[in-house]
Amino acid sequence: MDPNTNNKWAAIGILSNVGKDFIAGSVGGMSSVMAGHPFDTIKVMLQDASGNLPKFKNGYQALKYTIKVDGFKGIYRGLSVPLISVSFTNSIFFATNNFFQNFFHPPSNIPGEENLIPYHKAAAAGAIAGGVISLFITPRDFIKSKLQVQGRPFGSTNVSIQYKGPVDVIRKTIKNHGFFGMFKGIRSTFCRDVPGDAAYFVVYEFMKRKLLAISKKKQEEKNKLNGVDAALSPINSKTGVPAWVAIGAGGCAGMSFWASIYPMDVIKTRIQTQPDHLPQQYTGVIQCATKLYREEGISVFFRGFGATILRSFPTSAMNFLMYETTKNLLHSKFNTKDEDEHIYNAE
Repeated sequence: MDPNTNNKWAAIGILSNVGKDFIAGSVGGMSSVMAGHPFDTIKVMLQDASGNLPKFKNGYQALKYTIKVDGFKGIYRGLSVPLISVSFTNSIFFATNNFFQNFFHPPSNIPGEENLIPYHKAAAAGAIAGGVISLFITPRDFIKSKLQVQGRPFGSTNVSIQYKGPVDVIRKTIKNHGFFGMFKGIRSTFCRDVPGDAAYFVVYEFMKRKLLAISKKKQEEKNKLNGVDAALSPINSKTGVPAWVAIGAGGCAGMSFWASIYPMDVIKTRIQTQPDHLPQQYTGVIQCATKLYREEGISVFFRGFGATILRSFPTSAMNFLMYETTKNLLHSKFNTKDEDEHIYNAE
């Protein structure tokens, strides 16, 4: 095959996959936010350092307080920020991870060949994706957290903090602290997302392979029981990830992310929810960790952990389910036979 033609189809394949990652990541991200935001609100209220809210002993207390004061809609406080931004951030996240997975471990050109990425390379790609996405997540989480911890006394309609909504948070933060005030907590976010997303994608790959092996074994047993020749009913690796596999592997990946870095998330929330009109208690990651440990003990680093773990499985499962489903659909609709042949027959 002409090398120029080969390069042309390789470039088309890369651009096509990046575009599909953006679309699939957007759909997955919005689905996960809708499923998990109430749990996120409870988590932030338990971690809060603004002084606007009571100190809750558990997630149930925080939930009860929120519903009594604000009604059911209170658990969706701050939803507009992640919902609007998640299409972009989740798309960047998945596209970056898949780009570096392919960079570290190029896909095979041989049809049907199993070409699994080694776990250490999956971890490296996930860590890079986490580092990149932390630049976008920091201002989003800053705005969301400010809105989530706005408290009000029982029976009062007056919010005890001045922010009317996301735009007001942005306007007042930039006015008082400049543009970079929106990036308060970026170091703690980076320290959370780099190792957390390395674990995230390693666990997803591990669980996906285990569950696919179970699926393949069951299919082979079913074929044998029904007298179907395996050659006539092959396990097609190009049909994508089955829904139940995406749910199981994605849910476990989400739990692994939070289990591996949760204390850093507490530090991030404490830094971002400090009142702007008072002297700052927390000036950096190490200083914040030290101060929290001395004043509140080791348990402070796991405050809200239960609500977060409960949230992590369904939200991450939904994220990967919709991501894989959308990507499979895009592959089936927009991959032409000629394109596939050019890609797989490239020499």
